[in-house]
Amino acid sequence: MEETVYDVLIVGGGPAGLTAAIYTSRRAMKTLVVTKDIGGQLSLTDDVENYPGFESIAGLTLSQKFQEQAAKTGTEFLFDEVVSLEKQASGFLLKTFGNKTLQARAIILAFGLTPRDLGVPGEKELTGRGITYCATCDGPLYRGKEVVVIGGGNSALDAAEYLSKVAKKVYMLVRGEAFRGEQVLIDKVKATDNIEVIFQAASKEIKGKDRVQSLLYESQGNMSEIMVDGIFIEIGHMAKTAWLKTAGIDLTEHDEIRVNQNNETNLSGVFAAGDVTDVNYKQAIISAGEGSKAALQAYKYLQGDKPLLPDWKINK
Repeated sequence: MEETVYDVLIVGGGPAGLTAAIYTSRRAMKTLVVTKDIGGQLSLTDDVENYPGFESIAGLTLSQKFQEQAAKTGTEFLFDEVVSLEKQASGFLLKTFGNKTLQARAIILAFGLTPRDLGVPGEKELTGRGITYCATCDGPLYRGKEVVVIGGGNSALDAAEYLSKVAKKVYMLVRGEAFRGEQVLIDKVKATDNIEVIFQAASKEIKGKDRVQSLLYESQGNMSEIMVDGIFIEIGHMAKTAWLKTAGIDLTEHDEIRVNQNNETNLSGVFAAGDVTDVNYKQAIISAGEGSKAALQAYKYLQGDKPLLPDWKINK
């Protein structure tokens, strides 16, 4: 049985990857999206208020709309994780964590960013047992309980404000002397009675046997311990792109994929879009736009010397 060769293989199922899939499928390119989930970070956002066309929509709902549209245009999906990429004479060979071998003529990398670990004793052992990186996903599990949010940026502020509606008490541990987020979020947190903010606080250890019991932290030279039921780590994200180095993909000092204005990487036939690239702004609408650009450029690459035809028709 002859193995399927896809015209385009898209790594990632967030706004960039799914939008790219809509565009490649509309161009009648055989398209496969390989992703661990649908929506990426967008699906973890409880309420999206800045995506055009929707005054307010849950991130997961918006992600599902992306997927449904991509599937309707012919996109195939594989829920797995790509772990290697190799360029060959006729295209690209990819291998997945699930031991799948895939072939494609062009690649679009759009797998976003990964939550950053805190890196303290007890974190690894208690992850999933009171430690979480997604307030929207796990917040309802802590109704009426006491929790702590670690971080001082927008994601931490948003998590604390959301959790304040669910939990009995929310502590915020901020490593610096001030918040680093948008003022509107800062104002909400400051105006919420059951949120207590502790600045200049460095997390040292997470304690617990079967589940989280407490957090040990240092603030201004003094060690303190908070007894909590849950810990939400919101200290940013990182680009997990180490596997691309062996493929020769050029990365920035922050391990983001370096692209030009046409979403091309330094490796011919490989394109990239969204948060995993070195674009300045990490927003769903920007990722979607970059995904469409990457798709059109991939189509142009596969067309060779043929002109890039428009994807609309004029009725006469």
